[in-house]
Parts: sequence; C-alpha cells; structure tokens
Amino acid sequence: MLKSQSHPVFTKPLVFGFLVFILLFIITQIFNYQRFQLLKNTQQEEVNERALKLKEDLQEIMGQSFTATQTLSFIIEQYGIPENFDSIAQLLLDSNNNIDALELVNGEGIITHVYPKENNDVIGFNILNDSIGKDGALTTLKRKNNFTAGPIRLKQGDVGFVTRKPIYQADTFNGFTAAVVRLSTIIKAAKLDTQENSIFSYQLAKVKSDQTEEIFYASENMVTNEAIKIPLTTSHGEWKLYVISNHKSPFSSILLFLILGFLLAVLCGMLVFFLTRQPSRLKQLVEEQTTLLNESQKNYRNLVEQASDGIYLTSSTGVISETNSYGAEMLGYTVNELIGLNIKDVYDPEELKNNPIKFKELKAGNTILHERTMIRKDGSSFYGEINAKITPNGELLGIVRDITKRKENEQIAQNNLLKFSKAFNNSTIGMIIKDHNGCFVDANAYFLNLIGYTLEEVQGKNIQELGIMDIGASRKIN
Repeated sequence: MLKSQSHPVFTKPLVFGFLVFILLFIITQIFNYQRFQLLKNTQQEEVNERALKLKEDLQEIMGQSFTATQTLSFIIEQYGIPENFDSIAQLLLDSNNNIDALELVNGEGIITHVYPKENNDVIGFNILNDSIGKDGALTTLKRKNNFTAGPIRLKQGDVGFVTRKPIYQADTFNGFTAAVVRLSTIIKAAKLDTQENSIFSYQLAKVKSDQTEEIFYASENMVTNEAIKIPLTTSHGEWKLYVISNHKSPFSSILLFLILGFLLAVLCGMLVFFLTRQPSRLKQLVEEQTTLLNESQKNYRNLVEQASDGIYLTSSTGVISETNSYGAEMLGYTVNELIGLNIKDVYDPEELKNNPIKFKELKAGNTILHERTMIRKDGSSFYGEINAKITPNGELLGIVRDITKRKENEQIAQNNLLKFSKAFNNSTIGMIIKDHNGCFVDANAYFLNLIGYTLEEVQGKNIQELGIMDIGASRKIN
C-alpha cells in the first residue's frame, strides 16, 4: 500500500508559519494600498471640485469688473464723461455687487473720478507714475482691451484687483475706465474663510512676468507642495489658486493599516505555526512514548527471561499465549511448542479430576497459591508451586516454581521424624530433650514414669529444680 506523504513544508511548522505570515501580510497590504488609492482619489476629486468651483466664482467676480468697465467705457465713448457719474456708477455697482469702486482715468493716467469716494481717496493720483499700478495700465494699453491687474497693493490701502478698459475716441487713447475689487471682497464672495469650507486650505498668488509668484493670501498651515494647483490665465489677468484638503493624509491611515496588517499576519503565522506543530509534536511524543514502551517491554522481557521461575500467560480458558524460556524448559518444551497448549495439558490428569482449576475464583479477582504435579513433555513429573491471578486485560498469569527438591527434603524430614518418634517413645529407655539452658522441653513416658512427674510438671525446669538427682554424688561417681 502506498503511503501518503506530506509536502516537506508542512512538516516544518516554522517555515509554514513564516510563509503564511508573508502571504497574509502581502494580501493585507494589497488591500491597504487599494484603500489608500481610493482615499487619495476621493480627496483629489473633492479638491478638484472645490478648485473648479472657486475658478468659476473668481471668473464671475472678474466678469462683473469686465462688464462694468465695458459699460462705462461705452457710455464715455458715445456720450463723453457723464455729469451724473456717481449715479451711473451706483447703478453699475448695484448690478455688480462684488465691485468695491469704479474709477475714471484721463489720458495722462490721472484718476479724475471715483465712486464711492469713502475709503477711496485716490483722485489726482497718476497711475502711470506708480511703480505698482504702472505695469497693469501699460499692459491694458498694449492689449487695447480689458485687462485685470492683480493682486496688487492698492493706493487706497488693502490688496485687490483692478480691471481696466482703455477709452478710445476717434482712435485716440483718452484714458481708462477701472473697476476695483478688494481681496477681502473676493474672500467673502468665494467663501474662503467660512466654516463651511474649513475642510480646505487656500492660497492666492500673483504670477509675475518672470514667472515667480507673489503670495497675497494663504490659509493658516497651508502646505502648497501637496495642493491642487489651478492656474487661472484669462484676459482679465493671471494668478494661481492653490487648494488643499485639510483631511488627514491617507498616509496616516495606510500606516495604521500597515501595522494592523503586520500584527494580523504575525498572529495568523504564529497560530498556523502552533497548529502545524501539534501533529509533529504529537508524533514526537508518540515516538518517545513508543521508545519508552519498547524499552520497558524489553526490560520486562529481560526480567521475565532471567526469572528462576516459569512464567505463563494464558487465556481465560487456560490456553497458553506467552511463556519465558525457563517456563518452557522446566516442562521440556520449546517456547513455540508450549504456546497454544492448554494449561491442563501439563497438569496431572488424576490430580486435575480431584482438584480442578479454580477459574471462577480467578475471574473474581482472587489470587490462588497451590501445589500441583506437573507433567513434562517426556512424561516425567515434578512438583510445582503455582501462584495464579487474573490480569487487567482478562488473561491469567501463572508463576510456577519447581519445588520437587523441597518436597523431597520435606519427605526425608518426615521420615526422620517418624524414626526419632519411634526411638523417643521407646518404653525401655528414658529419654529427655533439654534447651540450651538445661531446662526440660520434652520427655518420653518411660522417663516420666521413672521420676514420677508429668510432662507439664517438668517442662521449663532443670534437674536441680526437680531434685531428682544428687549432683554432688553424681560428680564423685563420675
């Protein structure tokens, strides 16, 4: 029959446990990476949506400046500078509520009109001589169309955007119409500083001609290198808007799940190690116990073989199943010849009829010690002293000792005792038996009749105590 063999890996719990750890760690980190990508993409989409919405809001705000300057420029080109400039400017501001002020600039670059005048004390200021506002004005002239300069630092204070539209009359430059939008107005209109948008941070920067950036607004703790950069380049001007999510970085979650995945992989690896180790450990224990059992059986067999008695193991009906070498030898058989015989086959048949084997008492758990005449293979016999009992598995254990010599010595002693008894009880000779102290132990009838005492009267006494002999006279005679 073919034996199934396990893969070598499964016989090495440590290797198997390590492989499970590696596999499970890889699987958890694949899921972890996918989760990271999902979180990252979700945040990216959120930031993109917010950035696009801001772009639309800023373009709408700048669009109001474009509309207002276009309308005011058209009025001046067609009808000249209106005497009711303030009223017209108020109407334009009412319909374009994100504009903070409207200005008129003459052909020399001097601001001649402004509305509202409050917080806009700029009349008489020449923008062409201003180092800050000059670039925007010149760019507007070069384009001959609307251009938004900013963010810049305004003459009236604060930071803002200035949208200008050149005025031409008979193809001659005649000044600018200008709309001023403060940065604070843009922040409020775009809701950059509200609690609603606290999940995002913002940064607004002006793109200079040398492509460097000048930052005019930034949320606290802004990290631009992780921001979504949205460059807004239109006819109204150029700037960059940075938007970044304030959510925790996906890297923090991936680190947490990396640790959890590692711990889970370690736990499962250890569990598999201990589970796969159990069969090998059990096998090792079985092998150790088998070795001990074999050694114990070997020692037991050696003890049995070296025993000076015959040892027999039989079934409950007396069939011999095991014996030691001496047990077979004392009956004149080999071990193989003796196994399979019934114990009755080596008992004297006549004796067995009168004294059958006490199977009932043995099965009841009693230990029986008795003597029987044993029959050898050649028909000769010997006396055996048998000590028999039942074992826990229901077999009968018998230990037989050859007591032939002992029985012969007992017979000789019995014969000698009979001879001595006949001589001791002789009626013509007085005989006594004394101990080492000279006291009477026994006396025959002739002696007791001679001295006139009974046996009970003389036992334990010496001759002097009984006064039946003159010791001094006896010594003189001797």
